[in-house]
Amino acid sequence: MTTGLRSTPTLTCSECSEPIADAGYLPAVERDDGYEPLADAAVCDACGFNEIGMMGCAPELDDVIDPEPDRALLYVTVTDDGVDVVSAKG
Repeated sequence: MTTGLRSTPTLTCSECSEPIADAGYLPAVERDDGYEPLADAAVCDACGFNEIGMMGCAPELDDVIDPEPDRALLYVTVTDDGVDVVSAKG
């Protein structure tokens, strides 16, 4: 399983339009050399949990993006060095 991002996107929440400065959910396509982020569909931690995923501890992949075999939903944190992948669900 890959653990890093192929590029470091600037993240803005697709629900509330605020910049994602701490943590959020980032759809991505899994590649052999890392995840290719789909930054236009990112959601902040608050919107991702409260507005999309109240049925569990995190949004379901289907709630954020259309499911495809090579897609994953990443939980990410934003650090001074970029975006770190905390966990992946696919």
